[in-house]
Amino acid sequence: MAKGKKTEDQEQQSQVSPKDILSRILKDNEGKHYNDQSEIEVPLISSGSLILDSQLGGGFGAGLHRFVGFTEGGKTSAGLEVMKNFLKITPNGYGLLVKAEGRLSKEMQERSGLKFVFKFEEWESGTCFVFETNVYDAVVNLMRSLVMENPEHKNKYFFLLDSMDGLILEQDMDKPIEAAGRVAGAPMLTKKFMQRLSTAMNKFGHRCFMVGQVSAKVEIDPYAPKDQRQISATGGNAALHFSNFILQFEARYMGDLILEDPKARPDPIKNKILGHWCKIIIKKSPNEKSNLPVTYPIRYGRKNGTSIWREYEIVDVLIQFEKIRKAGAWFYMDKDIVDEVKEKVKVEIPEKFQGMESIRVFLEENTNVTDFLFVKLCNMISGSS
Repeated sequence: MAKGKKTEDQEQQSQVSPKDILSRILKDNEGKHYNDQSEIEVPLISSGSLILDSQLGGGFGAGLHRFVGFTEGGKTSAGLEVMKNFLKITPNGYGLLVKAEGRLSKEMQERSGLKFVFKFEEWESGTCFVFETNVYDAVVNLMRSLVMENPEHKNKYFFLLDSMDGLILEQDMDKPIEAAGRVAGAPMLTKKFMQRLSTAMNKFGHRCFMVGQVSAKVEIDPYAPKDQRQISATGGNAALHFSNFILQFEARYMGDLILEDPKARPDPIKNKILGHWCKIIIKKSPNEKSNLPVTYPIRYGRKNGTSIWREYEIVDVLIQFEKIRKAGAWFYMDKDIVDEVKEKVKVEIPEKFQGMESIRVFLEENTNVTDFLFVKLCNMISGSS
């Protein structure tokens, strides 16, 4: 054969394009990829806090998110708040709370505003089923079946895992205590979980929030080089890479309390505690807000998903958007806001208020105005309608 002359087989091979190869591989691996299915666009879901939403870019999108931090930092309550907002605006939306640590008090249920069910026959769209188990295999099998056995991906799911630290593999359940070191921990279980469900969650518009604890590394040599850690929480590197948002809830101190008189010491009669500031650090985000600290107010004594102090936030955000103008002790409401509320809510808003507290009192007494302004500001923040 003359040098440089191609055989017939070589000629045919050279005519095979990358598209032909890709088409063959996709066909041979049907069922192992999602390229043949359209990505489902879903709206952002509000955190319930206007202040936090403004830093999240409007709220949480589809996929995996993590809430980590100290005990009583507000992780579970925040997750239930997002679930409530998800179920409120999502047709065929279902909530699933994995109760792996055995905590869901009656008070927490009443504060959340969610309808919790514990029997499978009662699980309907708009409700939250409480799966009381800490067996990892059962949790993943249920979630995978719900996501994949979903014709036309009509149903949308919100999963809240409270917490990944409480889960254990079925094969490890009967191991003796002395074999605890060989039991799969949170980092391995988190990695396994994300490998199985991460892509499908993002593709089909589902959301999963994983609650996690903080972890402390025991230091034997204080002078040894320190590992660079993005967050002080369990879950390992997989939790960092797969998650869209990671919010770290900080510990609460006396200075975080909201008092009737912020300049005086708290007193159960003379200076009551009205609430506290929830402190968060956005440890990972897709919108360049990583390591940003955020605080938002919580009002005590409220139920039905109203614990986030909306009236407090609305005033702050209206000032931020220059819809309220301050002049001395007086606060002037933007005329467009006054006219719009009068037209759509049928309520007269005073054009000026003496002191910021008087605006909050007006909003507390006119909940329909509060609801309207909250939705309006949510849409302004997220850019939706």
